[in-house]
Amino acid sequence: MQVGSFAQQPTSGGMTNSATSDEVIVTGADGADTVRQDTPVGPYNQPVWTTERFFPNTRVYVRPPGTAEFNQFWTPEFGKNGEVEHAFREEIEVGLPYRFQLDFYQNWNIDEEHNTFYKGSSIELRYALADWGKIPLNPTLYGEWNFNDREPDVWEVKLLLGDTFAKRWNWGANFNYEQQTGEGRETEIAISHALTYAVIDRRLNVGIEMLFEHKTEAGARGDPGVEFLIGPAINVKPTRNSFIGVSPLFGTTSDSPTAEIFVVAGFQFWGASGGELEGVRSPVSSQGR
Repeated sequence: MQVGSFAQQPTSGGMTNSATSDEVIVTGADGADTVRQDTPVGPYNQPVWTTERFFPNTRVYVRPPGTAEFNQFWTPEFGKNGEVEHAFREEIEVGLPYRFQLDFYQNWNIDEEHNTFYKGSSIELRYALADWGKIPLNPTLYGEWNFNDREPDVWEVKLLLGDTFAKRWNWGANFNYEQQTGEGRETEIAISHALTYAVIDRRLNVGIEMLFEHKTEAGARGDPGVEFLIGPAINVKPTRNSFIGVSPLFGTTSDSPTAEIFVVAGFQFWGASGGELEGVRSPVSSQGR
């Protein structure tokens, strides 16, 4: 839109009405085409949707520095014989400078006989290889150590990928290697994928999530357990600083449970929220370092 500036100009004969050529150019994004959850925010220029745990079982990128969030996980697993186990995790995510993120977990379970027990604690560190959009699929490295109470410790490494496609479509994928340090020395290779669509921008996203797991133990590496689960994924934001994600996944192989429901609810309690970070960017000269 162009706005002309008109003024009376003095002449030798007095005042006359004439139009000046001063113009103000006003530009802006078409509201119909704007998706706020894809807006770049923070020093890494990451989309708003990556500033929280967007998918229940698939992680993407890192938190903005100077922010912290509490997440509560609940994962009921339904076995083929009708038994049900419940896994719970309390997590605190902390965004650090230089594209690092540090997470702390407390883990506990309720077994099929309704016994509640403390499983252990975990610590996790992530590092994003570059600012968002500088490398295709935005690769992030992830390492975690599980200090288990009743079982041997477990360490795991992951490659996290994520991106936005064709507006409103958000995607994530994790490639995981996990190793038990004792007893059966179980080794697990896992791949998870998630794809959701913004039905209501910044309020409701729905899509699909899937999980593949390949597990072996020492002395029986040639006889793996193979699980593949798939189902819908839903992410709801009741408020600006909170969210709830649910993915009920259903088993498709003989080794898979009948169903496993991944539920996570989170609340950012420190630092600017994704919406408040809009417009907070790193200087152009520092981007891509």
